[in-house]
Amino acid sequence: MVNPFKYGREVSGRQFYDRQEAFNSLYSKLAGGSANVVMYAPRRYGKTSLVKKVLSRFSEEGVPCVYFDLNRVESLERFCEAYASALYSLVGGAKGIAHNLAEYLSHLHPTFSFGGEFPVSVKFDYGDKMSSTSLAEVLGMAEKIAVEHVHGSIIVAFDEFQEIKGLSPDLPLEGIFRGVIQEQQNVRYVFFGSKTHMLKRMFGEKSRPFYKSAATIKLGKPPEDQSRAFVAERLASCGIGVDEAEVSRIVEISENIPYYLQELSSQVFDQVVSAERDWVEPADVDAAIKDLLAENADWYFEQLKGLPPSQRVLARALAAEPVREFPAEYRERHALGVSSTVHTALLRLVDAGIVESDESGYRIGDPFFARAILMPPGEVGPVR
Repeated sequence: MVNPFKYGREVSGRQFYDRQEAFNSLYSKLAGGSANVVMYAPRRYGKTSLVKKVLSRFSEEGVPCVYFDLNRVESLERFCEAYASALYSLVGGAKGIAHNLAEYLSHLHPTFSFGGEFPVSVKFDYGDKMSSTSLAEVLGMAEKIAVEHVHGSIIVAFDEFQEIKGLSPDLPLEGIFRGVIQEQQNVRYVFFGSKTHMLKRMFGEKSRPFYKSAATIKLGKPPEDQSRAFVAERLASCGIGVDEAEVSRIVEISENIPYYLQELSSQVFDQVVSAERDWVEPADVDAAIKDLLAENADWYFEQLKGLPPSQRVLARALAAEPVREFPAEYRERHALGVSSTVHTALLRLVDAGIVESDESGYRIGDPFFARAILMPPGEVGPVR
């Protein structure tokens, strides 16, 4: 029997649930063509799945789309070559078109190969080093292709967009990207990523080039009733029944975060199938949590071991008691030390993606990591 839950990669079809309001919002903003879009959401909330579902709709309607993950490029040179390859591939990767497009980047002396990662792959001769002019011309290719070859609009989605800052220590990348993008009339952009705090600074600080340059979509958690219905329906599709209390418990334990909801539900499914039953028992959820924690125990240990003492103490405090602010009584209760020490440790944990913040305050982003943090040494099991 095939497990009906998916996690760890983008989901689609029946594994993709809710998000209709967010889908409609993103689709309508891009279809209107009046603004680029920046999407904010903590890790594991399903941003990539949502964006790819919207891109798929546009592709079905004949609008060429590029999805580009900046986490997969380690340098500015690699970005330029991979991005150019993706753009060339929009128009089929035909040899004639590729060589015609080479005139856009003639000073980079592009060479082409066909087949492999992209239908057509591009390599450039940067000379001594990459220049701002070279980058601007690569970024400008999208508009030229839209006007001269697509004869319509193109949509480009940049995943982990905040990572552009680390691609080069020498060039003002945000300014170069913004300078090119603001001049384009036929390319619409979606910017999103897992480091919400960094994206908010990029698009929300007056001193940054992208300040107020895109419409904002905040992707929150799905409605809990829809999450409960999703879990029950997916189990029922495999002939497995479940009591409302256990469904609610799965949603609560996973904190209704899509990735962790699917991960825990998947483990529960495996428990029921292994027991050759057609009904979820409370013990199945207990065992699923225990197995999930055991599978990730080494990773959790390495995460904690790598933290300086001040960050480790703060992580334990937030695992036990998420909080919006850090008053004196909270710091005393958890032995956190002075306010300045807490502030520094908090910034480091947020930058590392261990701590997330939302309207409820600061918390450990992974609810199962939070449970692991609170377990006594040597014990792996559910904390209730």
